[in-house]
Amino acid sequence: MARVSRVRYTPSRVIATAWTLMAALAIAVLIGVRGEFPLSDDAAYAYAVHTLCTTGTLHFLPWTAASLVLQAAYGAALCLAVGFSFTVLRASTVALAIAGVIAFVQLLRHRNVRGRALAFATAVFALNPLYVNLAFTFMTDVPFTALIVWAAYGYVRGIGARRAGLLLAGAAATTAALLVRQQGILLAVAAAAAIVVAPAWRRAERVRAIGAAVLLPTIAFVVLHLWLFARGTLPIGYTSRIGQLGDVSFTSIVNCGFRGFVYLGLFLSPLLVASDVLAERRHRRLALAFGLTLAGAATVLYLREHALMFYLTNIAYDLGLGPLTLRDTLFLGYDPPLHVGPMLALPLTILAVGSAALLGAAWVRTWTRADPEAVFLNVAAALLFAATLLQSRYYLDRHLLPIIPPLVALIATTQFRVPTRATVLLTVLLGWYAIAGTHDYLAWNRARFVGLDALLADGVSPAAIDGGVEFNAWYLSPTLGTWPSDRDVRPHQAATVRSWWWVVDDQYVASFHPLAGYAIRQQIPFTRWLVPGHGTVLILERMPRT
Repeated sequence: MARVSRVRYTPSRVIATAWTLMAALAIAVLIGVRGEFPLSDDAAYAYAVHTLCTTGTLHFLPWTAASLVLQAAYGAALCLAVGFSFTVLRASTVALAIAGVIAFVQLLRHRNVRGRALAFATAVFALNPLYVNLAFTFMTDVPFTALIVWAAYGYVRGIGARRAGLLLAGAAATTAALLVRQQGILLAVAAAAAIVVAPAWRRAERVRAIGAAVLLPTIAFVVLHLWLFARGTLPIGYTSRIGQLGDVSFTSIVNCGFRGFVYLGLFLSPLLVASDVLAERRHRRLALAFGLTLAGAATVLYLREHALMFYLTNIAYDLGLGPLTLRDTLFLGYDPPLHVGPMLALPLTILAVGSAALLGAAWVRTWTRADPEAVFLNVAAALLFAATLLQSRYYLDRHLLPIIPPLVALIATTQFRVPTRATVLLTVLLGWYAIAGTHDYLAWNRARFVGLDALLADGVSPAAIDGGVEFNAWYLSPTLGTWPSDRDVRPHQAATVRSWWWVVDDQYVASFHPLAGYAIRQQIPFTRWLVPGHGTVLILERMPRT
């Protein structure tokens, strides 16, 4: 194995990096990171940071499922430097998101993508609604995705140049990724597979290359789990994910596989429409076969459940982004404050299914023309997608985020044409949805916590408040230590039942809608961008029973 080759910082490379950095910072400023409150499930990760920073010991809340060690460590370092702050933790994720985009630019340039193609493919990844929205939280999704992009860059260069130092760099990034989420080990497996099938390598060289690619991540993976089990305090969420493997069946794989694949088709639609996947007759036939199969599955799903896009829950929904974690929308199953319904869902389903058909044909095509670097990207994407199907009990849209960069890199480097007006329009629409939707998500959460902080300032105990998942998770779950059942977390629950998220007494409730038996104590307005205008978060107070 030869020594590491340097990356040449040519003017074009510096300019591409500078433009990427400026665009990302502009988006971060537009949306803003301020707000001393948790978002989505990041209360669990912030709790681990807080305990490590203040006690020197890492503690997990029960529903923690990610390995989290590295994320908790750098969060605690920030906490020690500037004090504990959700804003600082959120800013750290934005910084990692930007680093991930820069790594993606370098990966595409290494794969000989230049000019408008480079800008377009980068935009498809960087402006993905999941990536933008989750970048403004302390969730593990974006740090993990950014690290696997860096790992992919190291591995791809190392496999292509047959250089041990670059493979070690990829292995180091993979180790960092698996210390955020366990699935990072799959990158090392993909690298080993690509090295095994690479032609013209001598046996000894191949063995050394595999060792450089997998030894460090494997040791870290084993030590991590030995440490977790030795502590004797494995979080329930961790063991629950292991227990979910027993729920995997052929039906669940087909069901989740269809839903996940059409989401990937939707998110990659600008790139797929601009590809030349239909240039050859056999690939047109393949796309038609995928399209008929997926359309049939969509029809069956509609007849069975009246389901249209968005098929999965969590981040993306009709006219918005970010989990709606208040009692009315999450627990009682009320509609979002703004929604279009079938008028949006039907064309979105058609676009997603059609794009997924193109994705199927394009992905098969990348396998048939794969060099060793492309083999790595293909195996990585396939393994990461397969890993999501093992979480069929709670299959969420955000689980698909790490699969997007290797797929974009594959399609952009093997079958990309000059973007048309239609593909540029699709990219702009997805980008606007990502930026405006994330702005609105931060805006309504800021409004919510203005109202909840006012209650606390008035002397109301957190135990008397149903402030939504994040509020009760942060203030009450560490002491209650309870774990909801599958039945508890289903939407459309009875109004007589308390929300599952660690609610002791719901005398006060944060809500988008008025609720029976409650009077409006405070209305906090916020500004919307996605649908320009103003929205309102309500703080409700239970009326005395007569």
